[in-house]
Amino acid sequence: MTAPALTAPATVEADSPRTGLSPGMRVQWDGAAYTVAALQGTTVHLAAEQPDGQHVRALVSAVVDAPGFAVLDQEGQALPTSVLPDLSVLDLLTDLQRRQVRDWERHLIELIDGRLPDADPESPSRPGFDPQMFTRRQRDTSKAAELRALGWKKTSAKTVERRRLAYASSGITGLIREVAPGAPWGRTDERVVKLLLAEVDAGVGESAGYGTGLYERLQEAVGTCYPDEHETLMPSPATFYRLLERLGISAKSLASAVRSRMDAANSPAAPFTPTTARMLGEQVQIDSTGLDILVRGDDGRPVQVELTAAIDVVSRTIVGAMIVPKSAGRGPRGKRLGGRGTRSFDAVLMLAQALAPMPGRPGWSPRAMAANSEMPYADLVACDPRMVGAAARPVIRPKMIVVDHGKIFNSEHFVDVCTTLGISVRPARVRTPTDKAIIESTFSAIKKLFCQHVAGYTSTSLERRGKHVTDGPLWNINELQDLLDEWIAVHWQQRPHDGLRSPFLPGVTVSPNRMYATLVAAEGHVPMPLTVEENRKLLPFKRLKVTRKGVRIDNRTYNSPGLQQYFGKHSGLRGQGMKWQVRYSPYAPRYVWLWDHRTDTWVEAEFIHQRLIGDNWSQYLWEQATSVVMAAGGYATQQREIAHEVSRLRARARRGPDPTAPPKPATVFTGPHLELRTAPPNPYEGIPAPDPATVVRAPSLNVAAHDLLPGQRTDQPPTSPATDPDAVAVLVPDSPAELADSPTAPPTAGASLPSSDSLRGSAADLFASPGPKRPAPPHTAQPSPESGSDEPGESA
Repeated sequence: MTAPALTAPATVEADSPRTGLSPGMRVQWDGAAYTVAALQGTTVHLAAEQPDGQHVRALVSAVVDAPGFAVLDQEGQALPTSVLPDLSVLDLLTDLQRRQVRDWERHLIELIDGRLPDADPESPSRPGFDPQMFTRRQRDTSKAAELRALGWKKTSAKTVERRRLAYASSGITGLIREVAPGAPWGRTDERVVKLLLAEVDAGVGESAGYGTGLYERLQEAVGTCYPDEHETLMPSPATFYRLLERLGISAKSLASAVRSRMDAANSPAAPFTPTTARMLGEQVQIDSTGLDILVRGDDGRPVQVELTAAIDVVSRTIVGAMIVPKSAGRGPRGKRLGGRGTRSFDAVLMLAQALAPMPGRPGWSPRAMAANSEMPYADLVACDPRMVGAAARPVIRPKMIVVDHGKIFNSEHFVDVCTTLGISVRPARVRTPTDKAIIESTFSAIKKLFCQHVAGYTSTSLERRGKHVTDGPLWNINELQDLLDEWIAVHWQQRPHDGLRSPFLPGVTVSPNRMYATLVAAEGHVPMPLTVEENRKLLPFKRLKVTRKGVRIDNRTYNSPGLQQYFGKHSGLRGQGMKWQVRYSPYAPRYVWLWDHRTDTWVEAEFIHQRLIGDNWSQYLWEQATSVVMAAGGYATQQREIAHEVSRLRARARRGPDPTAPPKPATVFTGPHLELRTAPPNPYEGIPAPDPATVVRAPSLNVAAHDLLPGQRTDQPPTSPATDPDAVAVLVPDSPAELADSPTAPPTAGASLPSSDSLRGSAADLFASPGPKRPAPPHTAQPSPESGSDEPGESA
């Protein structure tokens, strides 16, 4: 088929910019090579290049949008497809930069078309800019001279040419890099910026590092993707850090914690898309979080707790909230004992709360009752008699539940219960917090408005926790659950919420109970009461064979006369043999129930060692007692010993801490004790103990005490007895023997001591070593006062 020759230049010129096709262009379409022969309206005529090919006439849209379509060069290679420029970069410019870019665009349009964009199309081109008379180089030179005359800087003919080519190839985005090099990322090539952002995203979940490591990774990426242009594309280290600053990437953030970087990377960009719902229960979001509170567990010891809550999106009503202990177990994964956290039956029990009214409890504030709230109490009681005496928390039946990808909400038990109740489960997208942003913000509000006002508050991390939290009074788990339920009924449900607006006055915020009253008046309320047997079908179950001893669940044996009727009987279910469905409650494991599907009856059995406990207990307490028994050398199958330990733990929890017992010092584990240093030598080793009989008493001095203390007396020059009539000579014996021979009478006046034994010094000089012993004089006569001798005499 020969394509007719079409000469419609107006049509061609009108269609070419829109379709990208022009006569003479080589294209690849439907697996073959063609030449564009002509364009007419919405059709294109393609001439086959193969000798055995056929010419084609087809719609332009069918050719351009076909898979495998490409424009070929002279060698037959496919040219890169054009990408629409991202005009959002204009928002990153300042007002001055944006004005400069638009001014340059106006002048470049005149260079290309010959007229300014605001000129009359019929008017002739200005002198020097007519494309029909002047070449591009001449027009560039004329434009550069004109701009210099206007006072513009950096407007050489080469600059004008470069910017004209950038505008012709990339439009306004190419001109931005030339006119405003500081925005958005300077002169760095856009391909390098894309590689840098890809490396930053890839390193979010890796170990923390520094900017130097990211720079080396960028070098490797640029060298791998563009080996021929590596040297020209790769920025210098200084330019690299400036580029990080322009892109809003802090070098310090690269060394921050992995969790912080992952949370920042997963935060969606504003503006956020709000979660919308128009009916009660249309969307209910469920999640779990740590509650930042220490409580007293069933065993009497402090333990962390975890909150699982469900909130209705349209009314912001907390339809259910369950608090469970959170502690790590002992042993390998899958075989741990004593550990506890939110499990699937906790989420199921929380759903049961949402389907039934919460009864008011003794001691609650009167404002916590539905009769004293904004709820339509009279209409609700007429519809559901269970609302009599209920708390001010609405009953909303979920139609769809949004959950995350945790094992709790994706377990078979939870999904089966939701399916039984007619509730659809929709998982949120992976690491997309905006899919359940309502419950996340609710948890943040609970921690600010409730947790910090409760005894045992630990704050969000160990570095913010008080030093003596465990030493103060702590609530037990049931008391904390009661406090939370009352707070929800009094504070949360009756407090105006910023996300709820009155349908009549959009500027007025309303409470969740007021929003519920408005919506339930339009929709109505259909209660869903569940019988005892229907509630049992929501409990977890195991298929077990009844033996003479009964059935065993979690190392506990249950038996009863009614249960023995199923010993040795076939269940009647294919593949199950003699195994029957046995339901149990982890919160009250005292009883189990066997369900006979043939007659739809339930058979109850009690724990055989319940008399040893004598009170209500839980699965968590049983696991704690099992860990205690095993730590003492016992086994997990010793039911009697574990039952005794359960009773002791409950008694300990009832008694509380002993106020008379001394507090145990807090010890910090610093590793095993190693004897790396030997004991220091004893300096008194080998010296016998002194004998009191051999100790010589100190001599007594007839001197006033204040004369013996330093600084209490002034040194005076020695005076002669003749000039000092009050001078008194004091005799100091040189040995204990001389002391024993000396009389007790005071020495004669006028005697004096030698300078070495003078008492005119300090006490330290007095008790110093006395020096060599002097021989006794031949006679004991005391010197005469008139002699003035300085030699001391010796008393007879």
